[in-house]
Amino acid sequence: MPPGGWISLVLGPLVLLVLATDAKPSTCAFYCFVAPSRKETFDVAFYKNLSCTHFVYGFARIRPDMSLNPVTSRDSLQLMSPGNMRKFLGLRNTHPHATLLLGVHLTANDVFQDIRHARRIAEIIATAAKQKHFDGVFVRMEGPILESTVSQQFLSAISLSPSSLSSLTTLAITPRWMWRVANRLHELADLVEHIYLDMEELPTSEDPYAVTHIDPLSQSESVPLEDTIVGCTDRMLNSGVPADKIVIGLNSGGRTFKVRDPTSTVHGDVAMQIGTRRSLQDVCQSSPFAMDTRAASTVLASRTNWTSVNFPKEQSLGKKIQWITQEGLGGIGLSSLQLDDPKGKCGAGPYPSHTLIAKLLRCRTRDHHRQPSAQCTRLCYLDEGAEHFDPHALQPHWCSHIVVGPADIQFTDAVEVTPEVQNLIVRVNKWIQELDGKRPKVILSIGARQTNDVWRMEVGNPIKKKNLISNIKTLVRAMNASGVEISWTLGALDAFVDSTLLSQFLTDLRTVLPRSVSIILAANPSSSFSGRYDVTVVKKTIDLVVLQTHRLHSNQQSVTGHHSAMFAGQSLLDSRMTVESFVKDWVSRGIPRDRLIVSVTAVPTTANLLLERTDTAQVFGLPTSPILTQSSQITSQTEICKLLEDNSTQPQWLNDVGAPVLFRGTEFVAFDNERSAKIKATWTSLNNLAGLAIHGLPFDNPEGECPDRPFPILQSIIDTQVCSLCAAESDSKCSPSFHTACNYRLPEYEEEQRLDPSNIPFERCTEIIVEHAIIDANATIQFPSEQQKEIAQQLKSLRSRTRGMILSMRCAMDRDEFAQMMLSAAKRLKLAGSIRSFIDPLAFNGVELRCAHLVSKATKMQFARFLRLLNKEMKTNATGECGNTVSLRLSAWQSNLRSAYDVMVLNTLHHIVLEPFTVPPLPDAAFAHSPLFSVDIDDERITSIDSTIQNWEKAGLMRSKILLQVPAYGMEQLLLNSSDHGIGKPTEREYAIIGQAELCQRLKYAGTTRETHWDSMSVNAYTTGGRWISIDDQQTVKYKMRYALREGLAGVGLMSLNEDDHMGTCGSGAFPILRSIAAKCH
Repeated sequence: MPPGGWISLVLGPLVLLVLATDAKPSTCAFYCFVAPSRKETFDVAFYKNLSCTHFVYGFARIRPDMSLNPVTSRDSLQLMSPGNMRKFLGLRNTHPHATLLLGVHLTANDVFQDIRHARRIAEIIATAAKQKHFDGVFVRMEGPILESTVSQQFLSAISLSPSSLSSLTTLAITPRWMWRVANRLHELADLVEHIYLDMEELPTSEDPYAVTHIDPLSQSESVPLEDTIVGCTDRMLNSGVPADKIVIGLNSGGRTFKVRDPTSTVHGDVAMQIGTRRSLQDVCQSSPFAMDTRAASTVLASRTNWTSVNFPKEQSLGKKIQWITQEGLGGIGLSSLQLDDPKGKCGAGPYPSHTLIAKLLRCRTRDHHRQPSAQCTRLCYLDEGAEHFDPHALQPHWCSHIVVGPADIQFTDAVEVTPEVQNLIVRVNKWIQELDGKRPKVILSIGARQTNDVWRMEVGNPIKKKNLISNIKTLVRAMNASGVEISWTLGALDAFVDSTLLSQFLTDLRTVLPRSVSIILAANPSSSFSGRYDVTVVKKTIDLVVLQTHRLHSNQQSVTGHHSAMFAGQSLLDSRMTVESFVKDWVSRGIPRDRLIVSVTAVPTTANLLLERTDTAQVFGLPTSPILTQSSQITSQTEICKLLEDNSTQPQWLNDVGAPVLFRGTEFVAFDNERSAKIKATWTSLNNLAGLAIHGLPFDNPEGECPDRPFPILQSIIDTQVCSLCAAESDSKCSPSFHTACNYRLPEYEEEQRLDPSNIPFERCTEIIVEHAIIDANATIQFPSEQQKEIAQQLKSLRSRTRGMILSMRCAMDRDEFAQMMLSAAKRLKLAGSIRSFIDPLAFNGVELRCAHLVSKATKMQFARFLRLLNKEMKTNATGECGNTVSLRLSAWQSNLRSAYDVMVLNTLHHIVLEPFTVPPLPDAAFAHSPLFSVDIDDERITSIDSTIQNWEKAGLMRSKILLQVPAYGMEQLLLNSSDHGIGKPTEREYAIIGQAELCQRLKYAGTTRETHWDSMSVNAYTTGGRWISIDDQQTVKYKMRYALREGLAGVGLMSLNEDDHMGTCGSGAFPILRSIAAKCH
C-alpha cells in the first residue's frame, strides 16, 4: 500500500471524469510531455482525460547533416497501425483547444557556426513542424549554443519563418543555464510564447555527484537561492521577463542518490554515485523519512539511499502549484507522463500528479506581487466559518493583523476556544513563522457571541472580572497572540450601567496585560450613537477601535436596508447609519483618527420581500419577511458573482449611498463589491484613519472561482488604500529618494498671467523640466519661438538654484521620417550629438524625450540603440557634480510597453514619465482627468494610472524609474444634454484647458455641482448650463502623491507651474497644487 496521508489528497480515478473536458484557452498553461523511448509505441487513449493546454512530443535532435532526427523509430506509419506521430496528433480529437508542440533538444554539443547557420537550422525546425501539422515548436537549449548571442537570431528566425509559429514557440531552459543568460532573457522572451523553466538541472547539479532536492521551492540553510523555484522566478522577473511568459517545469516522481548516511544527508552534500531519476510508481510504496517544508519535497531514507520526491499531496507538489498560481505566472508543466504512475499502482488512479495540477492550478493575473514599500493597517478576520481556512492562500503583506476567533466567555470566568479555532490559530502561527520580513500579528477576538447578560455577570462582579482577566492573559500567552479584541457587540449596550462596566473592565485589563499586548475594541453602531463608550477611557486603554461599519443594518429588521452604506443618500431611512456618520461621530468625541478602523465584510445580507417590488426607484424601506429559508441565503462573494450572471437578477448601484444591491424576484441582497470596497479604502485613507478591517475573509472567493480573482474585496482594498508615509531621507544630493519634478512651460511675452522664470519656486522642486524644444527630421533642434528661446537663456542665470534643469524635447516629424532617422546609424549618431550640443550652452543637465507617438515595433531595436548612444553621449564629460540625464515621457495608452521598447534600456534611464491623460479616449465624451484607479463605463474598465503602472511593471519596468505627472490644469467641455451628465456622456468635440486661477472662480458659479469619484480618485464638476469640468484638486493630488510613495515610484511631477495659480488669485497662496505634492510626509 502507498503511504497513508496522500491518497486522500489526490482525487483518484473518479476525478478524471470531471477533468475530461478539454482545457480551453486561458491565461495560464499546463504543459504535458509525451516522451516515448526510441523503440516504444504508445496508446494516446491513456491521455484523453488529461486537462493539459499544451502537449509536447519529444525530443527530436539535429543531425550533423542538419536534418531533424525523428523522436522515435516508429514515428511514421507502421504496418496495420498509425505511427507514433499520428497517434500524438490524434490528441486534437479529444483536446481541440490544446496546443500540440514538436519538442526539439539542442544540447551543449550542438553549435551555431554563424548567424546564417542558426537561421538555417531554425527554418528546418519550423518547416518540419509545419509539414507534420504541429502547432508550434518547444525548443530546449543549453550550453554555448544558448549563451551565444546568435541564439536570439535563431529564435527570431523561427518567429519570422513562413511557418508562422511566432506565437507558438516555447523556449525551455534549466536553472543551471538560466542564471548564465539572465541578462538577455528579456530579449529572448519577446520572441516566444513562453519561457519554460525546466527544474531538472540546477546550478548545484553541475557537480553530478551533488545531492539535490527535486524542484526545491524556497531557500533554506542547505538549499541556495539559485537552486529554488522562488529564486529563479525572481531572477527572471527582475531580468524583464513578463510573469505571464514564465512557465515552471516540475518533475514527476523523484531522484535517488547513494550516500553514506541518508539520515543526515542534505541538499548539496556529496553522493557516492550519480543520482538516478525514479518514477512515482517506484517510490510511492516507501514510507517518508522527513518533509523539507522549505523545499516542499518529501525525503525517503533507506540504508544508503537518499531520495527526494514530489509526492502529489498538499505539502509537497501542492504547495508548489499554489505558489505558482498565487504569483500569477504563465503556467506549469510536468516533465513526464510515463513517470507519473500511468497505471495507478499507487492507489490514487492514473497520473495523480497531473490530476492534482488540474485541480489546483488557477489562471490568475499577477497583480499582487506588487508588494508596497510600506504595509498599511489591514485587519483580516478569520472568525465564524473560518475553521478550515488555509492561511497559505494569503500573501504576507495583505494583512497587518489576523483576527482569529471567536473565543467565548463562560459563566465560570473561563475563556473557551473551540478545538477548531485552536487548530486554526496553530495553522496561522505556523504560516507566520514560515514568512520572511514583516509578519502579521495574531489578535484573539473575545466575546462576540456573548449576550449582555453574560457580559454583565462576568465584568460586573469584581472577583469574576479578576478571574476573567487572568484567564485572558493566560490564553494570550498560550496562543502566542499579539493582542486581543474585546467585542461586546452581539447586542447594543442598552443599559447605562453597561458603559461603566465596560470602562472598568478595559481599565483593569490594560493594567494586567503587558504593554506589548495590543487591546482592540470592537464598537457596535447602536451603542456608539447612544453614547455608551467612554472616550476618555478608550483613549487611555485602547490601541485601535474597530468601528463595525459592516453592521449598520440587519436582515432581522422588518424593512430593506444596507449593512454598509458609505454615505447618507436620500433613499436611506436612517442617515446616521453610514460609514461617514459613524466615523464623524467618533472623531467629534475626541478619538484620534489614527486609532479608528473602518470595517467591510465579504458576507452579503439577504432578505425576502413580502411582495415583489413594482417601483424600481425604491430600494430601502421595502417590507421584508421575518422568515428567511436556508436555501435563499447568499453567503459569499462567489455566490454573488454567480447570481450576477443570472439574467433574472437585477443589480443596482446606488451612487448616493456608495454601495450595491440586487433583486431577484422577492429576494433582496445587499453586499459590498470591489467598487464599494475601493470607495471605503480611499475615503478612509484620505481622512487619515488608521486602516480597514475585512470581516468574513473565508467568504471572499478565496479559490478565485467566481470572479477569477481570489479575495476581490481584500485585494481591492490593498490596491487602493494608502498609508501615512514619509519619503526616506537621502544622503545623496543628486539622487533624492523621492522627486518633485516641476514642469515649466516657456511662455510667450503676451501671455496673460505669465510666470516669469525668476518666480519659479526652485526650493520646492528637486528638478525643473522646461517645455519644450522641437526636433525635426534633419536632427535640427530649436525652440518654437524667439521669445521662448530668450526665456530659456534667462533660465541659465538661475541654474545654481536647482540641482536639476532638464529640457523637454518633442519629436516634430512624421512616423516615416522618424523611422528613417532611427534606421540609420549615422543619423542616430548625429541626433545624439545635436541634443548634447543644444543643451550644453544653455546649462541644462538633462533631456526628456517626447517621441512616444512615433516609436513602434518596427523601430524598437534601433530606438533602444539610440537611447544607449544618447545615454553614453550625455555621460561623456558631464557638466556639474550630478552629471547629465536622459528621461522618456510616455502615454498611459502605451500599455504594451515591450512591443515598442527595450525595457532593460528604459531601466537605465533617469525617469520614465507617465504624462497626464483623459478617459475615455474619445473626443466627444465627458472626460475624467488622470484617474488614479479604473473608471467603469458601461461595464468596461478604462485605463488608469494604477493599471498603467501595473502593466509597465509586468513588462519589467522598475517602479523606481516611473515619475507620475499630475496636471495643475482642468479641462472644460460642453455636454450635448445638460441633464445627462457623467463620465463618458456625449459632449461637443471641442474642449478648453483652464488653469487653477480660473478654475477656482468657475467652481464658485451658481448652479455648479462638484463630485469626487472616490473609487477612481478623480474629480468632476457640472453646471446647469451643461458645462463639464474635469480637474485634479488638492485632495486627489495629495492622494496620488501618497500612492507614489506607497508604490516606491521615482516621484511626482507637476504639469505645469504656469497653470498652478502662481499669483495666488484663489486665496490659497501661490502654487497650491505644488504645495500638496511637495510635502514629503503624509
